[in-house]
Amino acid sequence: MGFLLEFTTSLLLLPPLLLWARAVRRLPDARNWRRTARAARRRYYYVLALLALKLLPAALLLGHGLAFGIRPLRTLVLLGVPMIMAARSTLPVLNQAIRAVEPTPDLRLAVTAPSVVLPARLAAVSGGLLVVLNLVVQETITLWLTGLAFALVALVVVIDVNQRHRRLTGQVGTIRWSPWARLAAPLVLVVAAAGCGAVGSTMSAFPDRLSMNTHTHHGASTGPARSVKDLIGGPYSGPVRRFTVAADETRIPLASGQVVDAWTFGGTLPGLPLRVKQGETIELKLVNRLEATPTTIHWHGVDVPNAMDGVAGVTQDAVKPGGEFTYRFRAEKPGTYWYHSHQVANEQVTRGLFGSLVIEPAAGPVAEIDETLLVHHWNDRLDVRKAEPGRRVRLRVVNANSGTERLTFAGAPFRVAAVDGQDLNEPGEISDRSITLGGGGRADLDFTMPAHPVRIGGPGTRSALVLSPDGVSTVDQPKHAPELDLSGYGKHKATAFGPDSAYTKHFTVDLDQGVGFHAGRPGFLWTVDGRVFPDAPMLMVREGDLVRMTFRNKGMNDHPMHLHGHHVLALSRDGAPFTGSPLWLDTVLVRPGETWEVAFKADNPGIWMDHCHDLLHASNGMTLHLGYEGVRTPFTVGSATGNKPE
Repeated sequence: MGFLLEFTTSLLLLPPLLLWARAVRRLPDARNWRRTARAARRRYYYVLALLALKLLPAALLLGHGLAFGIRPLRTLVLLGVPMIMAARSTLPVLNQAIRAVEPTPDLRLAVTAPSVVLPARLAAVSGGLLVVLNLVVQETITLWLTGLAFALVALVVVIDVNQRHRRLTGQVGTIRWSPWARLAAPLVLVVAAAGCGAVGSTMSAFPDRLSMNTHTHHGASTGPARSVKDLIGGPYSGPVRRFTVAADETRIPLASGQVVDAWTFGGTLPGLPLRVKQGETIELKLVNRLEATPTTIHWHGVDVPNAMDGVAGVTQDAVKPGGEFTYRFRAEKPGTYWYHSHQVANEQVTRGLFGSLVIEPAAGPVAEIDETLLVHHWNDRLDVRKAEPGRRVRLRVVNANSGTERLTFAGAPFRVAAVDGQDLNEPGEISDRSITLGGGGRADLDFTMPAHPVRIGGPGTRSALVLSPDGVSTVDQPKHAPELDLSGYGKHKATAFGPDSAYTKHFTVDLDQGVGFHAGRPGFLWTVDGRVFPDAPMLMVREGDLVRMTFRNKGMNDHPMHLHGHHVLALSRDGAPFTGSPLWLDTVLVRPGETWEVAFKADNPGIWMDHCHDLLHASNGMTLHLGYEGVRTPFTVGSATGNKPE
């Protein structure tokens, strides 16, 4: 939100600023003196009106906290100073020029005075600077070079204004600018831009081999280091469920009849559905049959031991074509989860390398009818399934897309029984409401099947599921349904920690965006604390720490922040505490302008990825890590390793 408002208003301001500066500069030599003066004054007021519009976004953003108002406040400072100078010096002279029938020699000289001309020209320079500042990713060397370039341009403008005034007033010691001198300012900008490009490309080049240990060495404990390879959990006893899943390239017919070239786990799209009982040990062998593509499996939302997390270059090497890897962990917590590749995840998940994982309670099924809907862009037709009336239904919804999905359930009263695989406490019955899920998020709906069809889905028919008594008839999607606010849904109950607990660590993570360099290439980036992976911060904790995290979204996109290996307790949103059922999340949807406070216990040692699960954002910078002191990894990422988690 802040980025969009500031960048748009900065673009709108720049043309009138340039035209105003041009009119003020041309005034001494103007053929139509009064018309040029009126044009200069009119443009001043137009600029002033546009600048006043920035007070609105400034007020809106400052309402979310001072950190959200940095951009508009910066604008008001950079443009406010020359505008005030102009009000004191430029505007009175323009008013005199407009009232004068014929300009006197003194008046002609007055309009060339630096105090009259300089504010308009400096405002134009500031306007150009603001456009760049609202694009460039913060805390990078390109930002400093850009600021230096505009400082040089401002210096040239000051010299030019002063020398022109001295020349027109007949003073000695003036510099005679050659026609080529007019190219000085654009030449400085071109050279600076080239320099920024060269430096940005060089400094952001991704190394051939990079270890997460370079981020964690400063937090090494005095005890012996532990390798992520040794963090395997167990020993496990009891029943073992064994699976073999092959990653392969397969031509898959979609529901509409279209045939696509997909990458699949187990030859189906979505991948092989996994359903196990609580307490069982999952032992899954991944066999990679893709022709030239390494891959992995990450267990989204399952707090597995670190060695089983499936992040290429951090917890394992990506499984090369023809290779295999066995994942082994206990199904501890019942709930709805999913699995997907974490090697070039943005591409591989999009192409189909994902599937569902359901852990049923040891006591038995939670419903008589248990259905799963994986929302993905390849769901290209309405899915109608048969369901007998009077049966209790558990409908598990998984957002396997990167973007936020707003899904409406219609046709029967229902409860949101669980979010991100964690049961809610005494959820109330609701009707005709929509559920919003960020990329990777899940929700379980509980209801009794009526004698008519029920439907869940978004607009249109894509990613929509209908349960129907006859397996054929359907129901239309409601045009409007209010969004369910989970902050007050269900009943509160005590938790092991909460807003008033004594936290041993507190991290604030700012989410934003801009233009910059990543992996040696320019582009649009999504940033963490003004930086992008691998320069994004490593959050260091000790085992046993009680950690409080604050996410602030300063940008214009939703960011579903997914911390591997842990569930976090939602404490507050925009300062308002959560008052309903405790909300334990593994994917926190932080929308533009929002501030979320969450907390967790550091009880699962390892090096854990924490990234935006809009996988395009993650692949373009919005990835950081949570590291436990004393834990190191033998794996590396980079072109020489074949490991690229995002």
